[in-house]
Amino acid sequence: MRPKLKPMLGLGAVAGAVAIAGIALLLLPAFDPANASASAPPPAAAPAPAEPRQPTPVQAEEPQPENNNVSPPAEDSAWPVTNGTVIDLLSGALLAREREDRAWLARTMASLAGKTVLVEDDLHAAHRQFLWRSIAPMWAHIAQAWNERNYELLEDGDSAELVMQVGGALGEARLKFVRIDSAWYFAGF
Repeated sequence: MRPKLKPMLGLGAVAGAVAIAGIALLLLPAFDPANASASAPPPAAAPAPAEPRQPTPVQAEEPQPENNNVSPPAEDSAWPVTNGTVIDLLSGALLAREREDRAWLARTMASLAGKTVLVEDDLHAAHRQFLWRSIAPMWAHIAQAWNERNYELLEDGDSAELVMQVGGALGEARLKFVRIDSAWYFAGF
């Protein structure tokens, strides 16, 4: 076994040397003979006398947009938002889910209350809260409890909670609402 070890050590040493040389070449700045004279310092010359210059007028910079990551405006729903009562709000939300009306659903979220113009990010937020594939089974249970009138409304001033008896392993779903300017909005689960 001894004779086989020496060639392997030799090959390993050569491979290591090649690797070190490759790394060194990658780390060194590129040398271009054509630009070698450009990088050399210019020969010392006598300074030329300064000529008087005319002052240049200062131009105002063009205003830059504050944020380039602003979501574009989104089209609003053609359906009027019904959120005078919690019951009207949930009834309308279930219908909006059926027609996949993200704008209508966005208008019912407390975080977007009072917003005059919806943007695409708002529609994405509504999609995540109401239409996302992973939340669809929960909404199916809520719709079933709604159709069976198997719920209880607990209202306390400007907040309310709708306790839906959905059965199964979930048991019940609690939808939270908040009243803002005499209109009800979804505040979460």
